[in-house]
Amino acid sequence: MKNFEVIIADVPDREGLVAEIWYKGLMITELNYDDDHLQLDLYTSNNKISFAYIDFLQALESAKEKLSPSTRESR
Repeated sequence: MKNFEVIIADVPDREGLVAEIWYKGLMITELNYDDDHLQLDLYTSNNKISFAYIDFLQALESAKEKLSPSTRESR
C-alpha cells in the first residue's frame, strides 16, 4: 500500500466510524456503513492523482476490514 494510509475516524456528520484513505497526505476517499451498506465517497481536487490500481484496492480492503462489524465489536 505504498503512499496510502488508512485512518479510522469518528466524525460528527456520520453515525458510525469512517475509514479515511489518504494518498501522499491528501484524503481521497472516505468509506463508511450507511444503513448496513458500504458507502464510498471520493474527494477530488484540481490536481490529478495517479496510483496503481492494486494499491488502491488493497487500501479499500484494509479500510473495509477495519470497519467490519466483527472488527468493531472487538473494540
